[in-house]
Amino acid sequence: MFDRPYDPTFLRGIFERTRVLRRPITGIVVGYHVLPYILVGPDAEMERCAVEVRGKIRVSPRLVIRPGGEGQTYGEVFGDSELMDRTLVGRVFGFRYAARRHAVIESEELTIRPAEGDPEARIERILDELARREIWDTGLILSPDVKFYPVSIDRFLHEILDREFSD
Repeated sequence: MFDRPYDPTFLRGIFERTRVLRRPITGIVVGYHVLPYILVGPDAEMERCAVEVRGKIRVSPRLVIRPGGEGQTYGEVFGDSELMDRTLVGRVFGFRYAARRHAVIESEELTIRPAEGDPEARIERILDELARREIWDTGLILSPDVKFYPVSIDRFLHEILDREFSD
C-alpha cells in the first residue's frame, strides 16, 4: 500500500491522531450498501495546505461465523459463553486506494484534489455544505497526513463498528 515499510508505532500514531468529525446518521444497514466519506488532511510532502479525498466504502452485510458447522456456537465449542458472544460477527469493507496522490484523481469511486485553505478551514466549509444540502449519510474525517488516508479510513470504520457491535 505504501512506497516503503513504516514503523507500526508511526502508523498507530496516525490512527490515534485521526479525528472522525462526523459519522453517518443513518449508520450501517443490514444488506450491501455504500458508505460515503470525505477526508481532509495536509500533504506534508507536497507542501500543500490541504488535500480533500472523497470516496465510497462498499460494505457487506453482517457475516456470522459459527465454528464447527451448523448448530454449534463459539460458547458450545469452547465451553465458555462468557468469554465471547455466541457467534462471531464481522463485516467486509472495500474502498479504492490511489498510490498517486500528487495528481488530481476523479472517478465515481474516488476523488483526490488539492483544497483551498488549511484543513480546519476546509472542514468548516464541508460541514456547512453537508448541513445546507441535508446530507446525513456521509462521514467526515480529519487526517493528520493525507498520505496515510487508508489508516484514517480504518479509524473511521473502527468507530462505526464499535457503535454497531456494542448494541
